[in-house]
Amino acid sequence: MMSSEGSMIRGGSSSPAPLPDNDDLLREIFLRLPPRPSSLPRASLVCKRWGCLVSDPQFLRRFTAFHHGRRQQQPPLLGFFVEDQHGYPSFTPTLDPPDRVPSARLSLQAPRRGDLCYFLGFRHGLALIHNKTRHHITLWDPVEGSRRRVAVPQAWFDNSDPRLDVCNAALLCDDGHHAGRAPLDAFKVVLVRTDDVWSDADPHAFNSLYDSTTGVWGDLISTSITAPLLMLTPSILVGDSLCWLLRGYGNTGILVFDLAKNSLAQINAPVDDHITGKSRLQILWMEDSGLGLAVLSGVRMQLWEGKASSEAGVGWTLQKTIQLNQLLSLRSSIDESWAMIHGYDEDGHVIFVSIDHEVFTIELKSMQFKNLFRTNNTPAYHPYRSFCIRGSGDVGADILNRT
Repeated sequence: MMSSEGSMIRGGSSSPAPLPDNDDLLREIFLRLPPRPSSLPRASLVCKRWGCLVSDPQFLRRFTAFHHGRRQQQPPLLGFFVEDQHGYPSFTPTLDPPDRVPSARLSLQAPRRGDLCYFLGFRHGLALIHNKTRHHITLWDPVEGSRRRVAVPQAWFDNSDPRLDVCNAALLCDDGHHAGRAPLDAFKVVLVRTDDVWSDADPHAFNSLYDSTTGVWGDLISTSITAPLLMLTPSILVGDSLCWLLRGYGNTGILVFDLAKNSLAQINAPVDDHITGKSRLQILWMEDSGLGLAVLSGVRMQLWEGKASSEAGVGWTLQKTIQLNQLLSLRSSIDESWAMIHGYDEDGHVIFVSIDHEVFTIELKSMQFKNLFRTNNTPAYHPYRSFCIRGSGDVGADILNRT
C-alpha cells in the first residue's frame, strides 16, 4: 500500500498543473508580481499570450497604481542619469542582475544639431529638459518613451538677456500619475531665474508656475536673494515646498517656493564651524516633511534639520554626525579632499556620495550602503525610480541575456 501510495505521489508530481486559461485571472496574478524590473519581462517570455497581457499599456498603468498604493511601497531605484555632452540624460544602471536594466533601454534621441539643452532632473519618474535654443521644456517618461513639450514664455525667460534666462526648473505631477492615469496628463512646471548677485545692487529670484490642466503660466513672483542659485542642481520637494540651494560669494541659503501659499522666499542655512566654503551641501527632507541639509566635509557628514522659528526664519538643529570612514568600506589610505555629494533620491531618502573616487549610495534612514563603482568623474547624478519596464518579449530577452 505504501508502495502504491508512493507511486501515486510520484506519478502526481510528474504532471504539472495546467496554466490558467482566463485572461482576467492571469492579469490579477501578474498584477501581484514583485515590482522588480525582471518580473514582467520574465513573464512575457513564457508565451506570446503572456507577453501581450503584460505589455498592454492599461495593464502597466494598473501594475504601477497597484504597487504604488501598497503601504510604504517604493519603486525600485533602477540607477541614475547624468547629463551627456548634448545636455541630454544618459542612464547608468545600479541594480544587480537579473534586475539590471541595460543603459540603452532608457535612452533619448539626441537634440538637433546646434540646440542648447539642459537636463534638470527627475520627479515622479519623469525627466525635465530645457531646450534653451527653442524656448521649450520637454517632459519625458523613460519607461513609456512618451514626451510632452511646453513652450517657455519668452517675455519672462528670454535668453537674449542674461538676466532673463531660465536658471532652473522643477516638475510636479498630479497623484493620478500613480493612480492609473496615463502619464503626462496632469502636471505642473516651475521655472526659476535670478538676477546677477555679483553685479546687481538688489538681486531677486523670480518664478512662474505652469499648470497643464489650464495650459496657462501664472504671474511672476519674486524675492530678494543674497547668493546665486546653483544652476542644474535639482530642486527637492519638502512637504508643500520646492527648495533650491543658493551658494556663492561667501553666502549660503535655500530658495523656497511654497506651493500652497504661492510664495517665494530665501531662508538661512545653518551656521557651524564645520561648514566651510569647501563643504558639499545637499538639501534633504527629514521626518514629518521637515527641511533637512546634508553637509559633507571630508569624511564627516552632518545631517541638519530646520524648523520654523518665531522670528519668521528657520532654526537649525544638528541631528546626526556620520563618520563615513567608519561606516563605509574604504581603503586604509584615502584622500579626504576628494569627497563629493553627487545627488539625492528624495523618494527613497538615499544620497549618492564619493570618497576618493569610490561611489556609494547611503540610505539615510537605515544607514545601509552600497559600493557602486570607482570613477574619476564628478558629475551630478539624477536618481531614477520606476516600478516596471515594458513587458514585451524583446525587452525581456534584452534583460535576461545580460544576467
